[in-house]
Amino acid sequence: MVVRIRLSRFGCKNKPFYRVMAADSRSPRDGKHLEVLGYYNPLPGQDGQKRMGINFDRVKYWLSVGAQPSEPVQRMLFRAGLLPPPPMLAMERKGGPRDTRPIDPMTGRLLIPEKSSNSSQSDNSNANVDDAKDTATS
Repeated sequence: MVVRIRLSRFGCKNKPFYRVMAADSRSPRDGKHLEVLGYYNPLPGQDGQKRMGINFDRVKYWLSVGAQPSEPVQRMLFRAGLLPPPPMLAMERKGGPRDTRPIDPMTGRLLIPEKSSNSSQSDNSNANVDDAKDTATS
């Protein structure tokens, strides 16, 4: 049985309230659970802060016996200082490195830089040499 530490939704429509629970991974989100570990209220209170209460001793126990936190719970435990940062927070930014090639704003296509004048002159000189060889042989 794989145990996950995850959020179970309570509250009314448009007023969510979550409980942090240890549950079997096969049970539904709001279904049977093994233990309630805390709560999380994402709506800001009168002081403008989100409310969160977690029993850290029990969370440490469940993590020590192999329970896997869900992504939202993993972020919460990171903010509380219980876990190292999740992999996405350790990255530079979410999408990875961006393409820095210039784009034409009108067409949306990549702008291809033109060859420098030195390379075009050398191409012309090679063509002239080929033409000279052709005329000399005939």
